[in-house]
Amino acid sequence: MLWCSPANDLYGEFDCDPVELKNEVQTDSPFDLDELDTLEEPEAPRQFGPMTLWLGVLGLAILFIPLYLMSNTLGSEVTRLETELVPLQTALASTPGPPAQAQELIVTLTAVHSQTDQMSAVLPTLEAENVDWNAAMAAINDVDETGLALTGIEQSGEQLILRGRALNDGFVTDYARQLENSGQFAQVVIQSIAQVAVPFQSPTPTPLLPSETATPVATNTVAATAVPTRVPATTGPTATPTAQLTDDYEWDDTRAKPIFVGAPAQLHNFYPNFDLDHVVFLAKVGRTYEISTDFLAPGVDTFLTVSYDGVVLENDDAALGTLASSVTVQAPPDRDVEILVRVTNRGVYGPEQWYDLQVLEVVPTTPTPTITPTNAPPTVTPSPTVDLRDPYEPNDIDPNPIAVGEAQIHNFYPNGDLDKVGFLVKNGRFYQILTSQLGVGVDTAVTVNFNGQAWSNDDYDVPGSGNFASAVCFAAEADGTAVATISNVGQQFDPSKNYFVSVHEVPFLTVDPEALDFGALVQGSPSPLTQAVQIEGTEPLDWEVTTETPWLSTDLITGTTPATLNVFADISGLAVGTHEGEITLAWASFCRQTIPVTIKIDPAQSELPAGNGRFSPVAKVAQRQSEAVEFVIIVTLKSVEP
Repeated sequence: MLWCSPANDLYGEFDCDPVELKNEVQTDSPFDLDELDTLEEPEAPRQFGPMTLWLGVLGLAILFIPLYLMSNTLGSEVTRLETELVPLQTALASTPGPPAQAQELIVTLTAVHSQTDQMSAVLPTLEAENVDWNAAMAAINDVDETGLALTGIEQSGEQLILRGRALNDGFVTDYARQLENSGQFAQVVIQSIAQVAVPFQSPTPTPLLPSETATPVATNTVAATAVPTRVPATTGPTATPTAQLTDDYEWDDTRAKPIFVGAPAQLHNFYPNFDLDHVVFLAKVGRTYEISTDFLAPGVDTFLTVSYDGVVLENDDAALGTLASSVTVQAPPDRDVEILVRVTNRGVYGPEQWYDLQVLEVVPTTPTPTITPTNAPPTVTPSPTVDLRDPYEPNDIDPNPIAVGEAQIHNFYPNGDLDKVGFLVKNGRFYQILTSQLGVGVDTAVTVNFNGQAWSNDDYDVPGSGNFASAVCFAAEADGTAVATISNVGQQFDPSKNYFVSVHEVPFLTVDPEALDFGALVQGSPSPLTQAVQIEGTEPLDWEVTTETPWLSTDLITGTTPATLNVFADISGLAVGTHEGEITLAWASFCRQTIPVTIKIDPAQSELPAGNGRFSPVAKVAQRQSEAVEFVIIVTLKSVEP
């Protein structure tokens, strides 16, 4: 038997020694020693370290198993959902869009937004012209789309050029009359109607794709047009910048540009025609300055005018043998002044007509004028006075001669000036007198008197062109001298108000008949009515026809003599009464022949039974041509009071 005593061991171990317990036990011990022999040895304590680690591993294994199962389940679910998504996406892609009506409204809305953006861009400019554009564009856009469609609008000055297509010419005349009756335009003119082979189709809005743009309209044009049709954009040639032909100091015809004393010479040219140059500089009290031109290009002949405070000095040629000019001026002895220099050309004009202009301070070669108590300006000796009138003056009463084929340069100076020229004409020949190359502020009007007849013209070009030249063409029915009187409508008079006048013999054009009369018709009669005009020339002549009468049109716009021109009169919608119009033939660039047209409309008879006490005129429906047409209508804008 061992006796084990607990040791100081953390793990619960015991120190045991063999001992003979019986010898050491008291006799009076309450225990039976024999029973002690039967006692079992105590059980050794358990070691917990390795078991704890295995328990942790087991717990992680138990946790991983459900996570693994959950991951497999989610993967299977995702695969199933992806499988179901594919047919759903396919079905969605094949599902039709909005109904046809909704799609059409979307397209229309897109077109309206595009037009609104265009109008917004030009609105500030339009408002500044004192034109009621809202009302004007509303009248233009009020179109019967079943038979007419606008394809473009351009602005030229105070005019709008409307282009379009129509089912027939009746729709065009109705539209023009509608514009006229709107009261928004000063004038409405059908410029042309031409038949086309392609049948007319009512316009339907089409979507504007990113690669497409609206049909463009002209620079300086009104972009507001109710034309929903779109065409693919095309790439045109790259615009080349316009070369500057004027000098760097333009525009100095009316506003002087500064020039500095002692600075290098300024380089000017005389372009465009009748160009003149103004410069200004500050002259200091009592100092003397020389203004001069130099290095004149061939054909340039300068003329200097120097002025301040009522003092005017002039010079044409600085010395014998030169066309350059020079003026010496001295400032007042008591104050500084601004001196104005004006340079005009007595030679030819063009982009190559250059000259130098310079201002230098010089030491006077003569004694300085004595200062007087009255502060009078210094005594100056100007160059001899030059006649600033044109070389054909005076010709206000007696005409100066001009030969056929000759061109003369005149000016409107002095105030109230007018020019008369006379030229010999021969019987049976046709002559043209023409003004051209008008200076700024010149607006000629020409009247020719010969053999008891008179022919007049103010502007031969269309309104808005900016061309105020005149042309008169006439046939001489006898030998003699024709006299042309030329005046300036603008009433501006100055040596710079120049112009050219020339006389030419030109081919002769005749029309037969010289006037058209469609007679009297009952209101509502079938239209259009037709009459033919025979056009002849002394030689084959190219001509063109225009009309400003809405109810008149022609089958041709241009042609060559001899030719037959059919004139159509559309009376549908004309009021009862006599109506007068005209068509105009143009040839030889500036000659015009006007054919007056007259038609009378009588009231229609009532179709109601007699004696019913009522009168109701009934108009018959006009028979319209079936061919599609293209048209051009010109409307003149009407300004309103701001």
